[in-house]
Amino acid sequence: MAEKDQKQWEDEEFFMEIDDYDGGEDMEEKKDFQMDRSSSSSSSDGEGNGDGEGGVSPATYSSQQWPRSFKESMDSIATSPSFEIFGGAPSVKRSSFSDNHNKSNLDLEAKLPLLPEDPNVGHKEDLDWISRVQSSSIDKSSFHSQHTGELPIGSGCSFVQTVFNVINIMIGVGILSTSFTIEQAGWASFAVLLFFSVVCYFTATLMLSCFESREEIITYPDMGEAAFGRLGRILVSILLYVELFSYSVEFIILEGDNLTKVFPGVSLEWNAFKMDSLHLFGTLAALIVLPTVWLKDNRLLSYLSAGGIVATLVIVICVIFIGTAGGVGFHHTGPAVKWSGIPFAIGVYGFCYAGHSVFPNIYQSMADKTKFKQAIMICLLLATILYGGTAIMGFLEFGHGTLSQITLNLPPNSFITKIALWTTVINPLTKYPFVNKFALLVAPLARGIEELLPPRISKSLWCFLLLRAALVFSTVFVAFLLPFFGLVMALIGSLLSICVTILIPALCFIKILGKKATKAQMVLTYIVIAMGIVCATLGTYSSVSKIANNY
Repeated sequence: MAEKDQKQWEDEEFFMEIDDYDGGEDMEEKKDFQMDRSSSSSSSDGEGNGDGEGGVSPATYSSQQWPRSFKESMDSIATSPSFEIFGGAPSVKRSSFSDNHNKSNLDLEAKLPLLPEDPNVGHKEDLDWISRVQSSSIDKSSFHSQHTGELPIGSGCSFVQTVFNVINIMIGVGILSTSFTIEQAGWASFAVLLFFSVVCYFTATLMLSCFESREEIITYPDMGEAAFGRLGRILVSILLYVELFSYSVEFIILEGDNLTKVFPGVSLEWNAFKMDSLHLFGTLAALIVLPTVWLKDNRLLSYLSAGGIVATLVIVICVIFIGTAGGVGFHHTGPAVKWSGIPFAIGVYGFCYAGHSVFPNIYQSMADKTKFKQAIMICLLLATILYGGTAIMGFLEFGHGTLSQITLNLPPNSFITKIALWTTVINPLTKYPFVNKFALLVAPLARGIEELLPPRISKSLWCFLLLRAALVFSTVFVAFLLPFFGLVMALIGSLLSICVTILIPALCFIKILGKKATKAQMVLTYIVIAMGIVCATLGTYSSVSKIANNY
């Protein structure tokens, strides 16, 4: 036993020595490379952008710009845990060896500019140096596997895993309001559904062109910075953070509504203090998710978030069962078009197809990046079928009495209704923390705020706890201020999601690749921008007006 422990210690010490040696060699090589590049850059000052591409000169931005933590935070959302049934290389598997290797790569990436200082100088050398470092890492991984018996870390997500990741991001609570769009806008709302499906695929291809033209674009803010400089990066990041915050607000509203349906008439009274069921359950939901935003290891939460697809399918099956075997039937119909409700449908489907903010992370996580278009096409097709099918079934079951959440229409005494309601309640609890740091949804926002604080404050425990608690309860405050699930969804979709999914990708494409794009691409892109502006304006005005009327 002692001999085995001694041998294991010697192996670990040997690997540490190899890492130190190779790390030192890489750093020396990088220093020589930077000196050579500096001299060659100084000799080429004043030269224009030789390739004729639009966008900001790469010399104006680097990976050190705020928010530096965006990629790491969003990777938790973009890549779910790998399951053996999906095949392909593991995407979340970890080991102490890989952790050290990943940390080393992150350190190296932090020292490199996002794009080369001159697209004609140093770019090839940059890639050659990175390739040599990666080859060295692969050799060490192979050597480690032979001596320890551990498998090397996977190189990326398989095609099926990628489709699963995108669907898990795209399909969410928006499906609950698709039936309500028919009640508001008539059957013409399907034209809006198809419009967003086609346009979102087109803008995804525009983003792909940006990724392929600038390999250093690895996050959504990077794309904004490549097109519009540091100001573009900051404005895009703020927009993304506001969108993520608004999603959490929507989840709090959802929890309050559905728990009130499960436990009708529940309230809290203590002396002069009174709280009705909506406010009570919204507060309880926030208290339940609060501990999850304090977790420093979000791997467990990533497994929970992977259940989003399952939860969505459960809800759809419950709606089908209520209509077929639950005695409700499919007997209602409605008008072909209600023009006053078209802006609402625009907002809801804009919300439903939101997901472009993590497409760069999805692209970077793929083992075979050439299949990105195919994966996105399949995901959008599946999303359109799910959204459209649920909308039709829900409206045929409940007609003009359809509510903003289809689960609120289900018969109150049915066991299937209980399943649907509890699935709806539990599902957001696995996704809500996406807006804080070490959970899955609120992570980008919390980490982005911490980057703006002095290090002595941001690294303290009290800042860690208070910042995340403040973010959680601020979403509760906004949810109580705007307790209108459907209208808030339409507002988010119109004001924020359309910008992220349509306008920004199109504008960045024009700025980055305008001179290289074909005339057909440019014409289509300008048409999409014009239609996106019209949709965003109509949807935002309609949502704000209806929210104001509710007061």
